[in-house]
Amino acid sequence: MSLSSFFIGPVEVKPLFILAPMSGVTSRSFRRLIHRENGNALGLTVTEFISVEALTRNNKRSLEMLDFRDEPRPISVQIFGYDLDRLQRAAELVEENGADILDLNCGCPVPKVVKRGGGCELMRQPEHLAKVLTTLKKTVKIPLTIKIRLGWDEKHKNALEIAKLAQGCGVDMLCLHGRTKVQLYSGEADRDIVNTLVKNLTIPIVANGDIVNLGSAQDYLSRGAQGLMIGRGALVNPWVFVDLQRQMSGQSPLAHSKQDVCRVVCDYSKFLLEEMPEKGALGRMKQLVGQATKGLRDSTKLRQLLCRSQSLEEMIDHLHRWSAAKESEENYVKS
Repeated sequence: MSLSSFFIGPVEVKPLFILAPMSGVTSRSFRRLIHRENGNALGLTVTEFISVEALTRNNKRSLEMLDFRDEPRPISVQIFGYDLDRLQRAAELVEENGADILDLNCGCPVPKVVKRGGGCELMRQPEHLAKVLTTLKKTVKIPLTIKIRLGWDEKHKNALEIAKLAQGCGVDMLCLHGRTKVQLYSGEADRDIVNTLVKNLTIPIVANGDIVNLGSAQDYLSRGAQGLMIGRGALVNPWVFVDLQRQMSGQSPLAHSKQDVCRVVCDYSKFLLEEMPEKGALGRMKQLVGQATKGLRDSTKLRQLLCRSQSLEEMIDHLHRWSAAKESEENYVKS
């Protein structure tokens, strides 16, 4: 199957794999790690979403999230919010800081986001969304994209309506996560909606949700998706992009050992410490190892130990013991 590129406005995404924005995950450190481990198998990265309220009030952490000077390109910055003036100002800041693409989050299901009018709530307010998209399109010269969901709930699936609206407002690409807001991340993503959008729109449609292996990736592409956006799959398998690239080219995926996982996680800790205090880094480390070690030998006990770790030093010690063990959990668990 072809891994040809596609364009978002003048920006080429080559190959068609995109690292999804994940709040509290896709920081500079995580993007750096995934880029390093996947090389040219990754065509585009998207930052974790940034609040326009915080950004336009000069929040230090939000401003730091716009620092991606040394990262591979292209890179897209995702913003979220409701207020039209703040969205416009935030878009200006994104462009001024050198982003290649501006993305508007219209799919986040988290209560604290939707209660303030952002995320998936924008799909319930098409008139306001049209004003937002029209304004943003006039504000920036870089491509504008949006990420949406299937709809609010089973009775209100309006992805096609919102997609047509977005295209009419000049949006350059649309990414669809095939679950409703109410579903959150449970159940299965609806793949049929991809067919519907592709048949009714001319802009590129990127698929997101449950892309975990070759079969799911091929299924989305066979439905007309021009790009594949992967989020949680990159936590479970930090090599997911290069593995899929190899499989789609007729090669076998690389075998990833306990030693590989240990190396990646330990390197991630170093990247995190360059970005944040140890307390914050510890939480993000637990997040990654909790996913990346699943299915590997003797990993159940390891995850229990890692969750109780009080420092990075303790966590890394457990990892090295586990990585070096050959027989059973007793070989690396401290007495």
